[in-house]
Amino acid sequence: MIVYQAESLLAAIGFLRQHPHAKLVAGGTDLLPRINQKLEKQQVLCYIGGLPGLSGISQNTDGSLVVGALTRLAEIAENGELRGYTALKQAASQAASPQIRNVATLGGNLMQENRCIYFNNAVPWSDINHCFKWDGGQCFQYKNSKECVALLQSDLAPVLIAYGAVARIQGPSGQRELPVASLYLPAGRKNLAHDELLIAIHLPALGREESSAYIRKTTRGSFDFPLLSCAVWLRKDDGLIADCRAVFGAAGVMPAVLELTEWQGQSAAELAALAETKLPQVSKLIAPFQDTRVNGAVRKDMARTLFRQAIAELI
Repeated sequence: MIVYQAESLLAAIGFLRQHPHAKLVAGGTDLLPRINQKLEKQQVLCYIGGLPGLSGISQNTDGSLVVGALTRLAEIAENGELRGYTALKQAASQAASPQIRNVATLGGNLMQENRCIYFNNAVPWSDINHCFKWDGGQCFQYKNSKECVALLQSDLAPVLIAYGAVARIQGPSGQRELPVASLYLPAGRKNLAHDELLIAIHLPALGREESSAYIRKTTRGSFDFPLLSCAVWLRKDDGLIADCRAVFGAAGVMPAVLELTEWQGQSAAELAALAETKLPQVSKLIAPFQDTRVNGAVRKDMARTLFRQAIAELI
């Protein structure tokens, strides 16, 4: 195996252009276990964990924040500058285990590979009857699916989408920006060219009457990917709802956004009652994904419970 240690962002981009099958690695908590389990057959890696200028948290003059893609999850969970971004700190502090949070990066959490029991658990027939993730032509989750339906189980993605955060991406032609929600494409693909890197996340400045919460459900208390998660964000104006967003993680191949624009102008004191009216729509957002832990019906019921709990935290 070849491991190239990039000394600059431009060097990393150049290496990726020259090696179309190379994979990026920083903390390595997502990719390296799959290589060790022989779920990935990577021969060329580009290590970017030491690149200067891509870690840490800085504040702009307008109060918005820039979080480098190589910032560790533990730093996000503990950093005082993020004090008002409650949901973000909750998500970062609950992801995986303390040991992994000390190594795993923001960029890695956002760009992680989608997961499915038929791939990640290497069921006995997987190396004979290949699914889409094994370069095959079938899906064991949905028999008639024409593409992969593996779940995106990032903890931070739904939170950043709820905040309206923007991703900064660097490539050979320069830098571009797009909403975090636009990073995710069908079949688990990401909206980055092979020779582009996610370098930072731009968080909008918090207003005086903004609040947020993040709730996740897992099989174990820690060291586990979410079965489902829910991030909510609320901005009030004189006791009325000015804006509100809810985003579900592990809902499907990408985070699922629940539209709440009709709540604008309603009394914030009525949040719990308003949430009850959205429960049928919540169920429709959740893919009926099944594995050894929960089935499709349980996932939909779980989503309704998480939504209620997240709204209750806002209240």
